[in-house]
Amino acid sequence: MKKIKKYNIDSFERLCNVINSGNFDVLTLDLLQGLAIYVDNIKTIREKYPEETKNKSNWDICEYSFTWFDDGKNDIKSINVINKQTGEIITKKINN
Repeated sequence: MKKIKKYNIDSFERLCNVINSGNFDVLTLDLLQGLAIYVDNIKTIREKYPEETKNKSNWDICEYSFTWFDDGKNDIKSINVINKQTGEIITKKINN
C-alpha cells in the first residue's frame, strides 16, 4: 500500500514548492474549494460581528491554511476554525 503524502499549506511559498505538473489539477481544485469555504466563513463572521470586523482585513479576521493529502482525490472532509483570541477550535464537517 502506497503511503499518502500530506502537506501543510500555510503560505504561498509552500504552495509553490508542493505544486507540480503531476498534482496541479487536483491541488488547484482543492485550493479553490477551500478558498470558497474561507470566503463563506468570512462573510458569516462579518454578518454576525459587524462592529468587531469593521475595517479589518479578511486575514485579520481569520487566517487560512490547509493540510493537503496527495491522494489524487478532491474530497475536503472537514475544516477547523480557530478563534485566535481564545484558542477554541471548531471543526466543521463538509458534505461532498
